[in-house]
Amino acid sequence: MGRGAQCTTQFPYQHMGEVFHPDDSIVLVGAYDHPELLAHTPAPGDCALGKSGVHVVHMSGATGKLTHLTTNAIGPNVAFIVRCPTNPHLLYASTERIDDEGEIITLRMTPDFRLVEESRVKAGGRSTCYLNFNRDRTWMMAVNYWDAKVSMMKLGVDGRPASPNSVLMQPAASYVDETKPTREEHWKFRQRWPHSHCCVTEPYSGRVHFVVDLGLDRVFAYRVDAKEGSLVLKGSVQLPRGKGPRHLAFHPVHRTAYLVNELDSTVSCFKVNLPASWLGAGCGVAEVREEDCLETPGAVLELVQCLSSLPECEQGKTTISPQGIWKAASHSSEIRMHPSGKWFVVGNRGHDSLVVYGVDHENHGQIRLVEITPSGGLCPRNFNWSENGAYLIVGNQNSSSVCTFGFDFAETGHLSMLHEEKNITSPNYIYPISCSALGQLITTE
Repeated sequence: MGRGAQCTTQFPYQHMGEVFHPDDSIVLVGAYDHPELLAHTPAPGDCALGKSGVHVVHMSGATGKLTHLTTNAIGPNVAFIVRCPTNPHLLYASTERIDDEGEIITLRMTPDFRLVEESRVKAGGRSTCYLNFNRDRTWMMAVNYWDAKVSMMKLGVDGRPASPNSVLMQPAASYVDETKPTREEHWKFRQRWPHSHCCVTEPYSGRVHFVVDLGLDRVFAYRVDAKEGSLVLKGSVQLPRGKGPRHLAFHPVHRTAYLVNELDSTVSCFKVNLPASWLGAGCGVAEVREEDCLETPGAVLELVQCLSSLPECEQGKTTISPQGIWKAASHSSEIRMHPSGKWFVVGNRGHDSLVVYGVDHENHGQIRLVEITPSGGLCPRNFNWSENGAYLIVGNQNSSSVCTFGFDFAETGHLSMLHEEKNITSPNYIYPISCSALGQLITTE
């Protein structure tokens, strides 16, 4: 479990006058501290020493109030945070940069809510934006946006990842190595080359991993060969050109998936039909099952609906960026399924709003738009639910603030803003952990 020893936590836990209860949350907030290394350009934040890095915030489970605890100089540009699935004392953070490979940083938390770096390892690609694990939690999959690479990294007995065992790259992403594109070229031509954006596991068997590629408008399906430490392609689904798919969420019960499309600000709803040949105990052989995303009965992702995430009056609007590039006025960001499975939320960057969709349990998980509400700041890049689903915690990247919203998940699906914590520099990822887990999470020196 690293160099630390487990801390015994009794409630109410107190630190520097702050009182913690089991239904509170510790919220880890990834942030951009070196924007010059990114594929995109967040609004300038205060990147002075001590003001940027990974923020640790306390959220009251009774009121939703946020209190900043620490800022930790970890980076550059931590963009994804997740707990180790085999060692509860460890956390992983990935870094985004396009000038060199990203890294996976292994962290632990001290009793004063500081984050201590245990190790770091190269991620096998640039702009490392998403982490996932195979079914038996022996391999980490690291997704790299800039050069469309997915790396397989063996987890050690202590939970620390090794260097990449294999790296899968979409063939057309060789453009990055051959031409060395600038981020200015990327701003102008978002789909000139592949951009893998996430790797999400379907929850029905836990065996099939879907990699979404924004540049190709395609979703790939893989199995993990745990013996060889590699990904085995099973098939892919082609979306209509120009959608720019970003993140995928599966319904926990209905065999339904929801895909947020960044470039045209829509959400696609699919019926999920996993072929029996994909679900055997072994990974099987590589397959080349290619499908178009059409309303074809039996397709792996069978399109049922596609709804806009913007009000009708905002759909199709364009703008000129500060770099002089003509583009859509708003782009979708995150999608988060509510723990109840009754709702999910999508963010709009530009329109700066949160969109609540209701899931129709009587109609196989089809969706309806419930409401669109302001995000409480600028550019809601990422957000997440508290463990009990009572609160949505939102990171507004370009206004350097984090907001909490109360959520009526029992009846209406209404969001109501409760609190704003300012001066959280350039938040890009929100990862809440229930305070009931502090006894496992916190370690002493």
